[in-house]
Amino acid sequence: MFFHVYIILWVSFCLLALGILLKDQKQLRAEWRDYFHFLCVPWKLAIFVPAFLFVTFAGRFTNDETWDVVTGAGMSILTFITAPWSMGIFYQVLKGKRPPRYMIVSIALCLFSCSWFYDGYLYWRDGHYTPRWQGNLILSPVVYLAAGQLWNLEAWKGRFVRLSFFRPDWPKPPLDQRFGPILFASIPFVLIAIGMLIAFVKWHF
Repeated sequence: MFFHVYIILWVSFCLLALGILLKDQKQLRAEWRDYFHFLCVPWKLAIFVPAFLFVTFAGRFTNDETWDVVTGAGMSILTFITAPWSMGIFYQVLKGKRPPRYMIVSIALCLFSCSWFYDGYLYWRDGHYTPRWQGNLILSPVVYLAAGQLWNLEAWKGRFVRLSFFRPDWPKPPLDQRFGPILFASIPFVLIAIGMLIAFVKWHF
């Protein structure tokens, strides 16, 4: 009964967020076009592609029966596509630059990408709710937030680094798209993801 209620609640929450996006889709189309170019900055793709390949196929070398190609690839793609925007709109809501209803969108994007997609697929695959749902719900958002900050890093004034959503014209692509100035700033966010994999996954080769 708990899982039936839980499914109803998270599906309803996601549909509410989808309704907000559909209602505002005309205003959002130009923003999403800018955001597509924002994601296609070369260094972001250069980090995403090997990370995607690893997360997609590495599950066979772990004791996690829920980590297959679908969960790995799906969560990787969803995180790359949504995490930078989710964090950006969350910040804008806090700053009063976007309506409060977008807090629902930000939270739904995060939880669907790193938890509810995983839960729903495994429920369909196995016929029951995965016993790993709670651990994944606690741990995966940490990686999601780290990824959202990583892909929002940008060089600023030559040698400084800032988060892209601090710019008034975000999510337009940054003028300075070099990776060199943000190399050291990116390391903590990469280490968070690696640390989670080392600390909470049992590997066998």
